[in-house]
Amino acid sequence: MSDLDKKLDQLEVDGFLLVKGALSPDEVAQVRGRVDHARKMGWEEGLNSVGNMWFDSLLDREPETFAPLVGHPSIRPYLEGMMGPQCQLRSYRAHINPGAYLQEWHMDFYGYWEERRKIESYRLATQPVGVNTTYYLQDNNPGDGHLKFIKQGHLAEPPHLTPPMDRPAFEQWCQEQEHVILYPQAGDCVVFLSHIPHQGAKERDDMDRSNVVCHYQCTPMHEGAWFVSRSRGYAGTFPFAEAL
Repeated sequence: MSDLDKKLDQLEVDGFLLVKGALSPDEVAQVRGRVDHARKMGWEEGLNSVGNMWFDSLLDREPETFAPLVGHPSIRPYLEGMMGPQCQLRSYRAHINPGAYLQEWHMDFYGYWEERRKIESYRLATQPVGVNTTYYLQDNNPGDGHLKFIKQGHLAEPPHLTPPMDRPAFEQWCQEQEHVILYPQAGDCVVFLSHIPHQGAKERDDMDRSNVVCHYQCTPMHEGAWFVSRSRGYAGTFPFAEAL
């Protein structure tokens, strides 16, 4: 078994994988500087109640800086090993935590378990999956900042998700579970399944903390699939989505 196979097995067992030094120091400095520039320019979409400022437009505004993180050579083997040509970028978001920050316990793909139940009703439907890659731009040392996962929280459906979600009960349940704590350093990337509950935090309010997140999804009909006609893309092409 290759080293890549072992790491992919670890990802499936743990729900996450810490890739050390995914970005070089020069890449970290370049990306961090442009995220800081975006804040100075007022390009953020908002600043929420837990201290998270987010930016959704940077890939379009400055592709020369931010596009190289999409399928970055250090991360591509894991994405390709999991999804192959069916790997599709779903969204691209940068974050800055300018002050106190304690993220709510959450899942990026809240609907994973609901969609898993739905496919039992359809003969050809497949399970939708998502993968998150988060690049860290500062050292998150013990006492500074961290990232927590529910231990093997991707293997069973959490309680309190059934719409309408009971968020306080969900967060309390997450807090009571066994956790795995990571301390990513500048340039590290955490690859994880998008339905595992997780929580980021600053332990020191004056710490600089920012990151860039690429969300991917597995899309069976990729552009290289041999077909008689050309795809029209995605906008307006899911006629039954609203009914679901």
